[in-house]
Amino acid sequence: MIEKSIHLSCSLERAFVLFTDRINEWWPPERRHIKHPQSVIALREDRFWETAPDGTEVELGSVRAWEPPRRLVLDWFPGTDPEHPTLVEVLFVADAKGTCVQVTHRAGANSADLFPMRAPRYAASWDLVLQALAASEP
Repeated sequence: MIEKSIHLSCSLERAFVLFTDRINEWWPPERRHIKHPQSVIALREDRFWETAPDGTEVELGSVRAWEPPRRLVLDWFPGTDPEHPTLVEVLFVADAKGTCVQVTHRAGANSADLFPMRAPRYAASWDLVLQALAASEP
């Protein structure tokens, strides 16, 4: 299991919107799956995907729980596939200085054998992603 967190100085509601509605603005280019500089990543209540300018789409996951502004749970396809997703839970926890964004990434029911091999890459990727999120904060 991978656990990562970052602190944002904004409210809980704003942190959730930044992570979801504005994900394309801050998601690192080196962590995109379509290798095109103008690809668009979108995360909505019913879908998580990336689209290339030519219309090609890649499903990045499926949304298991959408509980604004406190929690988001995804079946995660990067590094595996839709038949062997890993599980990502993102918690948004208010504190006196803003919001702590906590990410837990673990094996899913069908990815227990795959997760240990991919865990180091996932951990490094979450470091990059959370740093980009923090840097995007207005």
